[in-house]
Amino acid sequence: MHAELEYVSVGCSRTPHAVDWSGSGTVAYAAHETVALAREAEEGRGPARVFATLQGHSGRVNCVRWIPSLSSLSAELVSGGVDGKIIVWRKQKGGQFTVVQELSSHTASVNCVAGVYLLLSDREEGETPSIKTLIASASSDSTLKVWQRLNLDDEFSEVQSISFGRGFALCIDCCLLPSCSPVEPVLVTGGDDARVNIYIWNNGQFCRGLSVSGHKDWVRDVEVAREGRDLLLASCSQDASIRLWRICQQQQQDCKHKQQQEGEVEEELKLKGNTFCLSSGATVSVTLESVLIGHEDWVYSVCWWPRNSCHGTDQSDCSSADDCLQLLSSSIDKTVVLWKPDPVSGVWMEEVRVGEVGGNTLGFYGGLISPGGQLILAHDYQGGLHLWGREEKEEGEGGRSLDVWSSLPTIGGHFCGVQGLSWEPRGGAFLLSVSSDQTARLHAPWIRTGGEQRMWFEIARPQIHGYDMTCVAMTTSLQYTSGADEKVLRVFEAPANFVANLSRISREHLQKDGSDVPLGASVPSLGLSNKAVFTCGEGSEGKKITKNPFADHVPSFQPVDLTEPPVEAHLLQNTLWPETQKLYGHGYEIYCAAASPDGRYVASACKATKAEHAVIRIWEVSSWKQLQPLHHHSLTVTHLTFSPSSLFLLATSRDRTWSLWKHVGTDKNPPFQLCCSLEKSSKLHSRVIWTASWAHDDSCFATGSRDKKVLLWKRGESEEVWSVQSPPLEFQHSVTALDFSPLPTRDSRHVLSVGLESGHILLYSCSLGTMEWNLALSLDPSICHTATVKQLSWKPHNRTEDGQPESGSVLASCSHDNSVKLFRIRFCTD
Repeated sequence: MHAELEYVSVGCSRTPHAVDWSGSGTVAYAAHETVALAREAEEGRGPARVFATLQGHSGRVNCVRWIPSLSSLSAELVSGGVDGKIIVWRKQKGGQFTVVQELSSHTASVNCVAGVYLLLSDREEGETPSIKTLIASASSDSTLKVWQRLNLDDEFSEVQSISFGRGFALCIDCCLLPSCSPVEPVLVTGGDDARVNIYIWNNGQFCRGLSVSGHKDWVRDVEVAREGRDLLLASCSQDASIRLWRICQQQQQDCKHKQQQEGEVEEELKLKGNTFCLSSGATVSVTLESVLIGHEDWVYSVCWWPRNSCHGTDQSDCSSADDCLQLLSSSIDKTVVLWKPDPVSGVWMEEVRVGEVGGNTLGFYGGLISPGGQLILAHDYQGGLHLWGREEKEEGEGGRSLDVWSSLPTIGGHFCGVQGLSWEPRGGAFLLSVSSDQTARLHAPWIRTGGEQRMWFEIARPQIHGYDMTCVAMTTSLQYTSGADEKVLRVFEAPANFVANLSRISREHLQKDGSDVPLGASVPSLGLSNKAVFTCGEGSEGKKITKNPFADHVPSFQPVDLTEPPVEAHLLQNTLWPETQKLYGHGYEIYCAAASPDGRYVASACKATKAEHAVIRIWEVSSWKQLQPLHHHSLTVTHLTFSPSSLFLLATSRDRTWSLWKHVGTDKNPPFQLCCSLEKSSKLHSRVIWTASWAHDDSCFATGSRDKKVLLWKRGESEEVWSVQSPPLEFQHSVTALDFSPLPTRDSRHVLSVGLESGHILLYSCSLGTMEWNLALSLDPSICHTATVKQLSWKPHNRTEDGQPESGSVLASCSHDNSVKLFRIRFCTD
């Protein structure tokens, strides 16, 4: 067997400095305990596919930063996390990224990192250049540490630790001072003292050259760019302002003032400029260039374009306005602003403002401009990524060219642990996932014109809830039930606008029965239920008018005819599904749910510490009436699964037992009867049983437990007898997810996928006759999860004309590492 990673959906860490864009176009962003790498699928369209997740941290990754690359070097990336580690990654010739070195010296979370290369000698033909690398890191332990590597093949070593006492450095940047020989590195920091500190390199360490004031609150970001022979330093603050400082070397002047020592602070920035001395004796002045006021709330990030221009060419002469420096700022006020200097007066003016108006977002943590300057990427408080692209359009009689920025679809995903998955049951047209981030997200392939390109995207967000979600089950192709940390099970049905968009995006034509079908849905203010929105006519300009019959103060839903995946703003507001039923009966929070393959029944269970609450409730889909409570377990039922024929219902529990229920017919009362169960005294499973799965032909099922074992159970001569048929599969970690392939392989073998608490996924096969297990495939850890695998689910598919499964099955997985992954599994037979 062979596995390929086909799709990764994961949200961005909800921290500043969590995203960076390399000069080659690769986007790196912090995603739980990994660093996700994404690239363009089409030029000019921005990041469209996550192709790798770099694993190495043992805690949440807070910050990532590309080291501005010299043309002769492979790309290097630096990441810092809650675990206090800094990891340096390098791109190899095959395109893979490997760990260069782990730097562990901080005693608390690393919040920001920066790096710079210093070319120490000219490169002779055939000679390896001597390149020094400096990395700076700031942590919640109130220190800033500097790491040095003397050559590319050497290791980093800590050369300096700067203490801020009771304060913190919230942002840092490294650059090279122009027109200096030898090369002079400069380190800039901003912190909770509302000051910007400038450090210069002297005798192998950074010494404070100047500390300037002006901001009235915490400085959230600093970034330096080169403009001719000067440096422009941008700083932003929680006081909603941005300040631009010009750093320039004065011509042929002696240093009249001694360099400031550690702890000394310049109390006031004078218009004539403050000066400090370099180790070479040259004098450098810092003057306030401009103050940019345009945001209404905290400004979290600033980004220059061209990016890392302090390593680039001289920009003192601008042939056009587009050649000069531009500055991008992002704020918690839900806007991202692009600033440009006026070509005549030089005054910095707001050029473009993009972002959200209203909606459910809580502002932006950061923003970046693509290397080509045609795209803006921002990440928000809820872990979402937003992308805007620039187009030139002609307007006016003179055909004047204007820049128009429009939203584009991009990558994204859940920002908390993913708790459940469910495929569209007919043929896997889409995948539904639910998470502790209180959302349900729908993933489907985007099939371009001609069918040549097939990329997975999030195309709908059917449910935005007020409770952490725990489970989901598709009952029909356009209906699902979900549970959350509440006592109610909720039922949702697809609106007409979603069905139409799915047919255009994925070319899946699903039929919606009935004439009175809602067009969409909206959530009332302070409400939890998605209310249906119906079409009631057209306006005077031919635009559709929507009406919600339930409330007058519901945020407006706008039907959108899509031919490509929706952008984040549409996902938040225009892709909800109407809620059609609430199912009451459980006494505590819903823990698990399952739907029968024939679509007739839904089973659900809730958290329980007593037998009276550890009840399984059976719901009839046609009427949504509770048919029967199933009493057997004494603690929480952890997993429910119907057999492929819908004849049996299997339940596993924290009480270390399982129960098997048979559907004896709708004319019987009760319709489900207990036919077999595992006695706790058997001790076949010694810990909680987390998961179970049925084989495709109902002949056997497997159970997985915290005791690190998987047991295979086969039916005996009668349906009341089920026994262990083979030695258990034993692992080094708890078994948390199981799923049998819906069809056997071409050589008639069962395939069982196993997910572990460590995040690892393995595939086992066994003969239908002997029931002996063989390890068929252990997925490469680099493409697996980094936290508990919560659920595995094979995509349903039909047999080919010769009755065999399609070439390449798709296995979906979700995990507490916030990600949903799709693996293309190819079955290889002799």
